[in-house]
Amino acid sequence: MKKPLSLLITLFVIGSFAMAQEPTLDEILAKHYKAAGYDKLLKTKSIIMSGTMIQQDAMPVKIIRMRPDLYYMEFDVQDITAYQGYDGQTAWMTAPWTGNPKPQAMPEDRAKDMRTKADFDGLLYQWKEKGHLVELAGRDTVGTTLAYKLKITKKDGGTEYLFIDPSRFIILKRLYFRNIRGKDVPVENYFHDYKAVNGIPFAFTQDTYFGGQPYNSLQIENIELDQPIDSKIFSMPVK
Repeated sequence: MKKPLSLLITLFVIGSFAMAQEPTLDEILAKHYKAAGYDKLLKTKSIIMSGTMIQQDAMPVKIIRMRPDLYYMEFDVQDITAYQGYDGQTAWMTAPWTGNPKPQAMPEDRAKDMRTKADFDGLLYQWKEKGHLVELAGRDTVGTTLAYKLKITKKDGGTEYLFIDPSRFIILKRLYFRNIRGKDVPVENYFHDYKAVNGIPFAFTQDTYFGGQPYNSLQIENIELDQPIDSKIFSMPVK
């Protein structure tokens, strides 16, 4: 009887010690801000990314982000250029392959994601001031890594999760949901191949899964910071 009791006590002590060593949300975020180069990111005014998006075919793509929360993307589909943008108020897009080349406002479920992408500093920075709720939801595996899982309840009512590497404190995965015909479908973004540009780490490969199936892969080839940008490109064209 003594050995089982001794083993139980030992396991309890080890478990209690492990729980005591688990960092708090504030500690995780502080390390994440440092690892993500926020001391330099907060001084950055614009980011231009260019590369290739692979989705059946390889499509040239350019993404432009600018403070405060402006976003623009252009990509080629079979030699036809499509656009997406957010000017701080309206999220818009073109879909010329449908036969309608005119710019149009995005449906609300896509507009929510566009607003998230446009957040220059990311959802986690000053989340309270932005009206979000961030909670530490334990750990979950991303590949072979047991990552910290952060639950974010956004100001607009949407919920998503970010998974942070426990050693490097960079974001490994983003999980959110798109409402398709009344059903919430999971969308997963995986971030790989981090490289520093002017001291700021960027994921040069971003793989997306839609409903558990591979959807596309964004492969960044070049990143430029603080280049002059005409802010008009973020607004939905009149024509």
